[in-house]
Amino acid sequence: MNLVGVNICKNEINNLIEDIERNFPDVDVQAKEYYRVIAKQILFFKHIFNTYPHTYPAKVIISDFFNFLLDDINESTRYLYLNERSIIENYIRLILKDDAHTTHITFQAFDDLKNRNTLILSDAEYGKIKNEYRIACSYIHGGHKLTNHLVDNFEDCLNGISTISQRSKRSRINQTLDLFKILNKLFIHNNREVVDNSFHRNKEALKYLLGKQYSAFF
Repeated sequence: MNLVGVNICKNEINNLIEDIERNFPDVDVQAKEYYRVIAKQILFFKHIFNTYPHTYPAKVIISDFFNFLLDDINESTRYLYLNERSIIENYIRLILKDDAHTTHITFQAFDDLKNRNTLILSDAEYGKIKNEYRIACSYIHGGHKLTNHLVDNFEDCLNGISTISQRSKRSRINQTLDLFKILNKLFIHNNREVVDNSFHRNKEALKYLLGKQYSAFF
């Protein structure tokens, strides 16, 4: 059963990558490996959602990851950060499981995230979450310097130029991969029963999708 589950996941991901190659032949090897990781994130949450179909934030995260992947392919930077922000917010909702954060994620939500996970969340990891969220929000709401003339501001917006958009792709990929690892750890720590039920008799698939490091939780 375990190997069957892993093979199903591998086939799903290979089919997705092949479809990306057909539709976007210019995608390079580095990007395709990145998309494999995102595909694993999608399959992980599909397992969660299939077992708990009323978990709305999990449904939203699945959609966000699909759009995040497509935005990266199309280099739609603003929409990519919009989806990244939504991914972070819905992870926080699933981690905190607090009605107070159902509609809006505030600074209090980040404080609660830190205070409730002091045993497994380091200051550096917490800083990475907040920094990625800050970058996403800055890009969405406009990271452009407005000290120049209006024409300059307009041209910057038109060309998508800002300090944030000039992050190298490799750097951005590494940052988001680190972010996903941290958020996955927090999600599993706070939802052990949910994850255990979603991957019942299929822990090898869980290891394949997120990594062996999460075996310690079960």
